[in-house]
Amino acid sequence: MPRAFELSLIADLHRLGDVRSFIKQAGTALGAPDDMVGELCLVVDEAVTNIVLHGYHGAGGPVELHVEREGDDLVVLLRDHAAAFDSQGVEAPQLDEALAERKLGGMGVYLIRQLTERSETWPRASGGNELRLVKRVGPAA
Repeated sequence: MPRAFELSLIADLHRLGDVRSFIKQAGTALGAPDDMVGELCLVVDEAVTNIVLHGYHGAGGPVELHVEREGDDLVVLLRDHAAAFDSQGVEAPQLDEALAERKLGGMGVYLIRQLTERSETWPRASGGNELRLVKRVGPAA
């Protein structure tokens, strides 16, 4: 059984189904339960959507996904070549405000933070960004 899975593609909203299928296959093969695989699919879908819309401004561009098991954790790395992005500057949405009064945006980063144990973003030396997502799945079977 492979210990790591890789996917490289041009990030485009029309390719999100491919991304979700890849995460489902990798997560399942690495021993994550179905509910956690579903959460991970949602998180990675949000991250790739943000890369397409905000990093590449809708034009699409290369993204690489790497999934591996590190002990009790499933780790997903996403690498792009988009403009530098600092997720720490994204404020949590005001969920207690009326929907019509809320500022647009921020839900993807919020979901990523809520559904992972850790999410870290940093600029790559070669340009672009790397996003590391960690999901605790428990002991390997």
